[in-house]
Parts: sequence; C-alpha cells; structure tokens
Amino acid sequence: MSHSLRNRSGRVVVGSASAFLLAVTVVSACGRSSSKTPQTSSGPSSATSSSAKPSASAGPGDFGSLKAICGSGSAKGATARGVTNTDIHIGVTADPGAAAAPGLEQEFFDTADGFSKWCNAAGGINGRKIVVDKLDAKLFNVGQVMTQACQKDFMVVGNGNAFDSAGVKIREQCGLGQIPAYVTSPQAVDATLQVQASPIPSTEVNDGGMRLLAAAYPTTKTGGVAIGSSTLSSIIPTGLKAQEYLKDIGVKVAVLQNQPVQVDNYRPYVEQWKQSGAAGIYQISAQDPTPIVQAMKNVGYNPAWILYSTQFYGPQAAAAAKALGSFPPSYVQFNAIPFDLASKYPVVQQAIDIVHGAVPNGKLTTFTLSSLSAWLLWAKSATACGSTLTVSCVLDKAKSESAWNAGGIYPTQDLRPGHIRAAGCIAMVKLTSSGFAYDEKLTQPTPGKEPFNCDADNVKTVKSYIQTS
Repeated sequence: MSHSLRNRSGRVVVGSASAFLLAVTVVSACGRSSSKTPQTSSGPSSATSSSAKPSASAGPGDFGSLKAICGSGSAKGATARGVTNTDIHIGVTADPGAAAAPGLEQEFFDTADGFSKWCNAAGGINGRKIVVDKLDAKLFNVGQVMTQACQKDFMVVGNGNAFDSAGVKIREQCGLGQIPAYVTSPQAVDATLQVQASPIPSTEVNDGGMRLLAAAYPTTKTGGVAIGSSTLSSIIPTGLKAQEYLKDIGVKVAVLQNQPVQVDNYRPYVEQWKQSGAAGIYQISAQDPTPIVQAMKNVGYNPAWILYSTQFYGPQAAAAAKALGSFPPSYVQFNAIPFDLASKYPVVQQAIDIVHGAVPNGKLTTFTLSSLSAWLLWAKSATACGSTLTVSCVLDKAKSESAWNAGGIYPTQDLRPGHIRAAGCIAMVKLTSSGFAYDEKLTQPTPGKEPFNCDADNVKTVKSYIQTS
C-alpha cells in the first residue's frame, strides 16, 4: 500500500509505509540546534568509561553517574499547569497510530512508561509522582495533540513527531516547555521554550564512521564512496553534508544519489554504484538492507563496505542479515554506548531494565536512548527546582549543563547556549547474521574514553544546506 504525503516543502511525495518510516527516522536521528545560536567550542566533546559505571552505593533514584535525580520529598503547591501537591502531568507526543507507518516512535511511549515507573518507585520528583499523558498525533494531528497538552500538562518530555512544525506555535503560545527526544523541522529546531539533550548545530556534521572505514579498507582511497541520499527536502542536506565531509578528508565521492522515498527496484542505483567504481557505500535512506544487498548480488557488485544510517539499527535489519546469509561488511555509526555492551557498561543494562520493567518486549533503538536522555535531563532539572517547580526553572537548570552525558550513556555535550557543538565521539557497530555487535577494532577507541572514538576529525564544519523550496 502506498500513501501520498507532503514533505516540508509542501510537495507531494509518494511512498510505501515502510519507505516513509525510514525517511522520517533519518530526519529524526538528526536532531539539531538552532543555527541562530552562536557556536563556540575548543574541540569535540568526549566521554569516559568511568562515568558509565554506577557506584556500589547506588540509590533507588540514581541512574549511572547521575545521583538522586528522583526521590521522596515534601514539595507542595500548584506551582504551574499540570502540577499539584501530589502529581506532575507530563505529555509525550509520538506517531505510533500513523496509518502510513504503524508503530512510528512507539519507543517514546515505552520509554515514558519505563522511566515514570522507575522514578515514581524511587519517590518521584521531590515526592510528586509523574503522570504520563500519551498523545498520539498519528503524523498529521500534531497541532491537535499539542493543544491537548497545553490544557493539562506541565511540559512535554522525551517526545518527537515526524511533522513537528504544526505544534510549535501552539506550544510556545501556551507556555508549554519541552525537552524532546528529537526535533526535525526548521520551526521546531529554532523554537523557544525547549532544551535538547543531544543538539547538533546545522553547520556541523559527525561522519567519522566513513573516516574510520576509509582507513580500514584501503581501496576506498581509489574507488571512493557512493552516497545514497533522498529526494526529500528534509534529508537532502544529510547527503550534501556527507559529500562535503568526504571531500574534507580527501576521499572521492564516486556518486551522490537522491533516491525517491519509495524505491521499488534498487538495481539502477546499484548499477550506478558499480559503474562508478565505488569501494564504499553510505546508504542514508531506507531501513531494510534486503533489497539493496539483493540488487548487489543480481548485478555482481560487492563493495568493500556499507555504512547504513542509524535507522537501520533495529530488529528488521538484524532479521534481514540472518536471511541474506552473505552480504558486504555492513556497519552503523552509533552515537551512544551500543546495547550489546550492556554487560560491560552497567548504565546500559540499567537503561534496558528501566524500559523492559514496564514494557517487557519493548523495542530497543536509538529512539529509546534519545528519549531516555531527555527524561533524565528533565528529572535532574525538575528535582533541582525543589518545591518551586516552573517551566522556566526546569529549562534554566537543563541549559546550564556543561557536561551532559545521560549518566554515561552518551558522549559528553555542553548544553549551554553559545557552547553547543556536535558530539565528537562515536562507536561503530557491525551487522552480523545474529544482530549488531560493537566493533572495537574498527572503532579504535580513544584511550580513557572507551568505547568511543573521539578523534577531532570526526566532526567537520559544513554548510547548513537548508532547503527553501
């Protein structure tokens, strides 16, 4: 089944449900900070393995290196909309009911259920319990659900919508603050009354995975890299930034393709890759490697490596790998500690336990971690506000964080206005027939900052490539 959808430019694009899902997940994986904010920093942010390990005396409201972000107390007073003596109502917007992409962003609801259950068991926020209001926008009802949140919720947290622009003015006009899992439209990126837990300036890019792959597979230097981007105006900049990054590190761009939202047959695109002589492939669009790899087999093309965007990290790609049997070395650049390292990094296992404590079969993806990071930032900030719980207090506390790493899950970032830049640390995961696994040899972790590679060349300054039509 196909669906006609309008992109942010207003043009109609047609694609299958799965194709649309992959398109919006590419966008949502790239939450950005406003380009209107001055950006200054001496170098890429970093993370240390020690910050990921909770102490032996961890309390019920401790998460990783974060201490007492939830707990009992005697906070009182109806200090803001959605706040009572006993409760704090928090809205979570997502699009799981979308007919075009069933289950889209369900992770945001699952993470909210898990975090609120965990936090309330520890005593809540200074004694007040979190009450989660799940608001399903089903893609096209963002304005409607944001209006509902304006009527009853203190803030919206750990949320995100593929078409988030429709809710911005509504949220701002009613004074509804947010700490989202992601924002995507220019309106949402530049909106007020919000703090992002993992901001990315529009004039920076971290494509360090291609740098590591080019070094690991020497034929890349002669064959270059082919980029499979998208015709969607919201995703076009991703391909252009990747092209600029490769040129900056001295790697040839063999071809840059803007693939349509729905690709019924990858053979023409793969044949172009083959004819270009590309040794590496950076596939930005799609989320299922099956038709891409099958087309490679059909035309006799075997690249040295494939780098997939983060939306490929999930059960669908893992199932595809098992079914395919053989496929080129395939990777995803991860911006947090990978789930398969949970036994080594207790904070990752704690994240899994929190989500599965409420939703036993909950899917674990990058959405899970970005939503959890937002909730952790909100809880720490709200707890610090004490009885005087207001939106301005929470946001002020959140944007004062100079070394945010979600308790050790993420590379450290400075969230202070004027100091924001892209996180410079990455971990490479390899797709195998049994799922994704951290590739330490390829990652080449920076000593003292394991499991991440924090080389300064991971991040490059690029043009914003904002699409105006």
